Amino acid sequence: MEPNLIQQLINATEKAANIARVCRSNEALLKLLVQEKTGPEANARFEHDFKTLADVLIQETIKRDIAAVFPAMRDAIKGEESPNFTNADGESTVIVVGETAEETAQCLAAILNVEAAEVLAGEVHRDVAYEEALLGEIPVLPKDLDYSNLGIWIDPIDGTAEYISGDSIFTDFPGITSTGLDCVTVLVGVYERTTGIPVIGVVSQPFHNKLDENVYRSLVFWGVCLPDLQANNCQFERPARENRLGIFSSSENGDILQHIMELGYEFAFAAGAGHKALKVITWEVDLYLLSKGSTFKWDTCAPQAILRSLGGDIFSYRGSISECKPIPLSYLEEDEEKENTKCNKDGLVAVRDVSLMDDLLTNLAG
Repeated sequence: MEPNLIQQLINATEKAANIARVCRSNEALLKLLVQEKTGPEANARFEHDFKTLADVLIQETIKRDIAAVFPAMRDAIKGEESPNFTNADGESTVIVVGETAEETAQCLAAILNVEAAEVLAGEVHRDVAYEEALLGEIPVLPKDLDYSNLGIWIDPIDGTAEYISGDSIFTDFPGITSTGLDCVTVLVGVYERTTGIPVIGVVSQPFHNKLDENVYRSLVFWGVCLPDLQANNCQFERPARENRLGIFSSSENGDILQHIMELGYEFAFAAGAGHKALKVITWEVDLYLLSKGSTFKWDTCAPQAILRSLGGDIFSYRGSISECKPIPLSYLEEDEEKENTKCNKDGLVAVRDVSLMDDLLTNLAG
C-alpha cells in the first residue's frame, strides 16, 4: 500500500510530542538544553526568545522522516530553527539526525552526557504510529498528487516560552488557557509550491491530557483541502454564545480591541499562535486577530490548511483592509525570496465563518 502523507505527518507529530515530553520531564536536562535566540533569529515581540534542543531535534527528525518516505519533497521541507545549537555550557554543534540511533547519539553527545544522548536518539529512531480513535478516518490522497510540488513548513514547538516555564494561567472562558503547557503545539503544514496555497495541516498538542506527573497524552487535529478532497477530524459544533468571542495576544493594540468590542466581541488573551488558531478550529472562539507582523509561515501554514478544509481561512490583516476584501495568507516561495522574509508582516485574521470578515473589514477600514 502506498504511504499516506497525512498519516505520516501525524506519526511525525507524535514522535515530536514524545521528544518534547522526554526533554520536558527532566528539569536538569531542560535547563542544559535551553539557548536564548539572538540577532535575526529572535522574535522582536519578546524581550527574551528561546530555542531548545527539543525544537531543533524535532525539526530535523520530521525533515528526515518525511523525506525518507517522500523523497520528491526533500528539498522543500523547511522549519523555524537553525540546526546550529550551543548549550548552556558554551558547547556548540550542528544537530544531525543520523541513519542509526548510534550515529544520532554520537552527535548529541557533543553537547549532552552519553545517557541523555542515547535516550533522545532512541526517541528519534523509534517507530511511532499514532492511531487514536479521535483521528477519524484518514482519506486516501489522489493518485495524481504531485509530491514534487508540495512544500512543508514545520514549527517544532510553538510556544517555546510556555514549554520552558510550564506555568499555567487560565482565562475567564472555559477551556481557554492563557499560558502554560496547554498552549504548546507542534505544527506541520503542507502547501502547493506553485500556488502558495496550504493544502494539508496537522496540529498536535503534546501536553493536552495529563495522566500522571510528567506523563501526558497528545491530541492531534488534521485537515486536507485539495480541489477534489476536503476532509478533517474537526467537526465541532458551533456553540451558542450571547456575544462573539475573539482571542488575541496580550500585546494587541488597544484601538483595535476597541473596534472589535464595538462589533460585540468579548476577549480572551492567550499565548502561542498555533494555540490561538486551534481555538478557532475547535469553535471555542470565533476569531483570532493579530495586527502585528510577529508570526511566521511556520506558525500559520498548518492551521490555515485545516481551516480551509472547514470552509474557513487565515487572512492577511492589513492586506484585507487595503483591498477591502479577504486576502488569504500565501506561501509562494518566490514572494519569500523577493521580500527576504518568512514573516506574516501584515498580521492575520483567522476565522471558521468567513462571513465574519464583512463586519470586520467595514469596521476596521473606517
